[in-house]
Amino acid sequence: MHSVPQARKLVESLRTEREMPRLLVSKATNDLVKYTADHSPDDVFVTGFISDKLNPFRPKSSFQCAAL
Repeated sequence: MHSVPQARKLVESLRTEREMPRLLVSKATNDLVKYTADHSPDDVFVTGFISDKLNPFRPKSSFQCAAL
């Protein structure tokens, strides 16, 4: 159950979305594939890190300080 202000906000949102330009899925997919291919040399998840020191996802050292 929606209150009147919530319903007005929902209707306004739907009107805004209705006016947005749409793309064909095939066109959007082609654009995405081209963008990915163009930017893959700079993507560290595709090419890897130059050194382990630059990798923020490397395993942490096992050293733990026991002093409190």
